[in-house]
Amino acid sequence: MKQIKVLVIGQGFMGGIAHPRGILEANQQLRPKGLEFVMECVAGRNADKLAVTQKQYGYNRTSTDWEKEIGKADLVVVTSPNKDHAPMAVAALKAGKAVVCEKPLSSSLEQAQEMVAAAKKAGTPTMVTFCYQGAPGALEARRFVLDGLVLGKSGYFEGTSEFLQDWGRGGRTNFRFHAEQGLGGVIEDLGAHQVDLIQFILGKKIQEVSAQTRVYDGDGEDLKMIRGSDKKAKGKAVDAFEAVAYFDNGCSITFRSNRTSTGHKAFFENTIHGNRGGVQWELEDQGYLKFYSHTRPDGLKVTSRERGWTHIHLSDPGGDGHYNTDTVPGLINGYLQYFRWQYLNLGLQLLGKPDKAYSVPTFADACQVEAVTDAIYRSGLKDGELTKVK
Repeated sequence: MKQIKVLVIGQGFMGGIAHPRGILEANQQLRPKGLEFVMECVAGRNADKLAVTQKQYGYNRTSTDWEKEIGKADLVVVTSPNKDHAPMAVAALKAGKAVVCEKPLSSSLEQAQEMVAAAKKAGTPTMVTFCYQGAPGALEARRFVLDGLVLGKSGYFEGTSEFLQDWGRGGRTNFRFHAEQGLGGVIEDLGAHQVDLIQFILGKKIQEVSAQTRVYDGDGEDLKMIRGSDKKAKGKAVDAFEAVAYFDNGCSITFRSNRTSTGHKAFFENTIHGNRGGVQWELEDQGYLKFYSHTRPDGLKVTSRERGWTHIHLSDPGGDGHYNTDTVPGLINGYLQYFRWQYLNLGLQLLGKPDKAYSVPTFADACQVEAVTDAIYRSGLKDGELTKVK
């Protein structure tokens, strides 16, 4: 049995729940294949909270000094606030460790590029947890697109991606609102997921963007909007944005995101329209994928009586099965299981037996996403000026 000693840095939701649960659940499928992730150490600032986390997930020990623990691990998992990603990940890479990092890769494009360079020099595996790539709905949408059921011969498409939450109306104490974590704000927090998932589904990369950004002043009913191009917004993290992103064939996707959309807890809807059909997947209704067929497989157009959106229940394999659907029909998978699938794929890669059907997002992949979110931020500063992705 190949054992991989894991150091998890961070005690928030990601480090305290999502990642350790994903690792332990992945072990259930990896052990029969000859690999096991060992919960070696969890590091953070609060010793009392660390003690509880240790009991929950069976860590061998805890530490309040992550730097001293890096040399004792095989895999370092960075779930700290954004500004700490780069120094922690680079230190682990210099020590020759495999590294998993939460998104966004860093708080700036320049730091992200430094992390990619460090990973290339180290030659060790890296993964960034763009967890929605593991969602059955996203994988099925990607399959429909790549199988030619959505785009026509010309490759034309257009679509939308919205990620709306409302927890930001309750105050601005969370670190995600702080400029020190990166001026991109919600662009890096939610927008990074949007950019990654749309590119993943389409199998294409964004080249240019035109964006409007805003920062908010006040809370609750006193909330006021300031445009990102306004001098009053200088030095403040972005709270909301809209952007049109263009691909190399001229086709576009429109993005919208904020954390002050009253009534939405995690509304993450992605829609692609092509000449042959359309697909739509939404996180708050994650058990279903919507598919619209304009042209039948035999090339004939669908008649008016046959037209309509089909709701596909993602827990029903329907004879062709699905890697990331492992419940019985009718019982849906959930958000935390997306982490299990990512760690499963990472484990297979560490065994030298990667599943070719599924990708492990690397530091290089995440840096490309950060280049897009950086362009969105820069365009917002210039009141929507068309801006190239670096």
